[in-house]
Order: sequence, then C-alpha cells, then structure tokens
Amino acid sequence: MINFKSVRKRRMQTLREGLGRKPIIAGLKGIKEARLTGEAGVKVCFYLTGDIFELRSLAKFCKEQGQMLFAHVDLIAGIAKDGPGMEVLANEVGIDGILTTKGYLVAAAQKAGMLGIQRLFMLDSEALKTGLRMIESSQPDAVEILPALVVPAVRERLLSHELPPMIAGGLVETEEELERIVRPPVLAVSTSRAELWNYERV
Repeated sequence: MINFKSVRKRRMQTLREGLGRKPIIAGLKGIKEARLTGEAGVKVCFYLTGDIFELRSLAKFCKEQGQMLFAHVDLIAGIAKDGPGMEVLANEVGIDGILTTKGYLVAAAQKAGMLGIQRLFMLDSEALKTGLRMIESSQPDAVEILPALVVPAVRERLLSHELPPMIAGGLVETEEELERIVRPPVLAVSTSRAELWNYERV
C-alpha cells in the first residue's frame, strides 16, 4: 500500500531543493513553451490553462527533463473538480501537485499523494486577512500570492505569521521587480515571461 504522506514529504523536499537553486517557476500555457524551460534550468513548472490531453503530454515531457509539474486545476478542461479527479491526476496523469483557490481540492490532492498549492489574491487588507484564515483552515503545502507586486508591501505582515512556503506570481516583468520579491518569506516567483526563466539566485 502506498504511503501518500511519505510521497508528499519527498515531493516537498524536491520542491524546496529545486527552488532553493532556481527560484523561478515557469508558468506554461502550452507544451511548446515547455521546451524553453530545460534550456533555462527551470526545476518547477505550472501548467496554467489548457486541457487534460495536453497535460498528459506535458507531464511526460517534464518528467523526462527532471522537472516538477503542477496543474492549475480550476482552469484546465477535462478534469473533474473532486476527489476522484485528483486521483486521476496523481495516478494516471502523473503530476506532482495542483494549484487551486479551493481548499477542498487542496485536501483532495494531498489525500492522493500530490502537493496542494493554494492561490490567494491579495487585493486589499481584507483579502489578506481572509487569505490567512483560509490557509489556516486548508493547510496547503505552499501558497501562491497574486499579484506578486503586492508582496513587498505586505512582507512584514506575512513574516508575523507561521505560514507554509510562499510563492509569488503575476505581473512581474523585470529582473529588478523579481529581485525585490524573492526575499523571505517568498521562496520563488512564478512567471510566464520566458526571458525571466534564466534568472539565477546570486
């Protein structure tokens, strides 16, 4: 019998190690873009939009490149948004984890042995408070804060809480912006801008 807790622990260790060396996550909208990630040394990819068929091909491709792959299940067609759907992703598609705004899907993914990353939109102070409550309730493996540009403004408030690993995503367009964001408690930045995938921690 598979020990899903051990599987998740190994995946979490791989995620931390990969992002420790390369704090960039490639946001992909198709498999064509994925070919650029290997050249850039990217260790982790997010599949942001598309369908289950392309996701299967992408999962195989990322595995061959030694990359972790997470799927934004809220926006991908052909995936049931329930427990059995998460089991299909884990056992048949073979991805490492999911991105979602829904706490119940985080729990379902974790039960299937995948990592669950909860996406939080920090639009104002109230959204920050609500997001922190959601994290406490759903206990995700990591959190993605959007848009990334708000992180410097709320950094001190985030540091005052015990939180899972944090990723920042959205609206990052320059290396200077990226440098300001990739500081504790942020482990990595996710971006669809291929020119930023070559970024290396100094």
